[in-house]
Amino acid sequence: MGYAMPGEFEVNRRLSPMEKYLWVVDRVCRINFIMHARIQGVLNEEIMRRALDAIQARHPLLRVRVERDGWSNLRFCSGRVPEIPLRVADARSEDWTREAEKDLNAIFSTSVGPLVRATLVRHDTDSSTILLTFHHSIGDGMSGAYLMRDLIASAALAATGKDPALPPLEPKKELETYFPPWARGFSGRWKNMAFGVRTFAPMLYWSRPTVPVFDQKAPFEERKACILARTLSPETVGALHETARKYGTTLHGALLAAQVLAIARDRGLTKKRPFFVGSPVNLRSRLTPPVGEDVGFFVTMGVSINLCKADSKFWPLAREIRQSLWNCVERGDPFVFSYQQKDLSRISAITGIGPLGVKIYAALSSNLSAGGMGFSNIGRVPIESVKGPFKIESLGFAASGSTFSPFVSFGATIESLTTWNFVGMEPLMGRKHTQRIADLAVKILKEAI
Repeated sequence: MGYAMPGEFEVNRRLSPMEKYLWVVDRVCRINFIMHARIQGVLNEEIMRRALDAIQARHPLLRVRVERDGWSNLRFCSGRVPEIPLRVADARSEDWTREAEKDLNAIFSTSVGPLVRATLVRHDTDSSTILLTFHHSIGDGMSGAYLMRDLIASAALAATGKDPALPPLEPKKELETYFPPWARGFSGRWKNMAFGVRTFAPMLYWSRPTVPVFDQKAPFEERKACILARTLSPETVGALHETARKYGTTLHGALLAAQVLAIARDRGLTKKRPFFVGSPVNLRSRLTPPVGEDVGFFVTMGVSINLCKADSKFWPLAREIRQSLWNCVERGDPFVFSYQQKDLSRISAITGIGPLGVKIYAALSSNLSAGGMGFSNIGRVPIESVKGPFKIESLGFAASGSTFSPFVSFGATIESLTTWNFVGMEPLMGRKHTQRIADLAVKILKEAI
């Protein structure tokens, strides 16, 4: 493997508390993130190689490695980072998840870099699936969407004999640099304390939040992510949007309500129990100044706490969830959530980030997440479905729940086709169990319209 060509902009900075959190937890249990796109058109290894080189030159964080900086700090550093590795595999179109799981559960050599890799899954001569896998510290859902868009645009140029190069982007600073003044310092600390009370006080009454029944216990080190992919047709998505508006909610609220109800029914809950769902909030447009189409980690967490039982009404639950998340964002909770990561980072100043330190860090972060579920939806992806000789037939993303959550789902839409990926952490949740909840969630959603 060769080295990446030096980009116009290089990086040398400390990881933010959130980026550091993702690096440390990954040492114990993978927390990788993967973007996938089903492509119609002749896409070969040579075209992919040229396109990967082009996006690596465009995005500074694709040319970094992670270096230890003293006892407990980490730095992103450019220079002598290899080119993005490309793996080629042959599989049926419905078996792309098997290859995706390999990438999702494989560790990155972060001290060498790069923190991204690609797989071309060939189905036949003019059909394939592209997999782009990130170390989660350098990318979020929108990063994956923008990077997949850039990759396909470069591939289209290369396939038609043109220069695949794209304009380079300047490196961004760590996320907290762009926070508004009220989310920093003393004001931010008080808001974080209020956020903690609202989030964790209910557990004094309810005990721990409701999660799927575990098939068996497993330490962090033994957990692996499995992916169950489902799609919703444009007709179903259109009907859901129309019905959701009528009930004062959104597709996001409907998908989340279906997930919660599926677990409540799988558990056979006859009494209402609390469900804590962490839902990433895209901060790009809310930062100062706003962040554009860069690869980077520009999300924090919103938390929805709702009561549900097996026979709860679907649309009222979807409306409650939507309102709960909206209130969370309006209060600024996603900004002050970062203080939890700062506190963890201070603890690591004592424990360090060696083998023992990362285990302590992972255990603390798991308790902070309260074992809740996760749901991430990037909505309609800003990408053209046809680019030169290539057509994107479907697109989606997924990430490992790692130490944060035993069960997570992910939604993405292109041309009104929604991909809904469910990720269970084996052996906590076996593949058949994850499949059962995924099928039940889709059934609940379709019955609601």
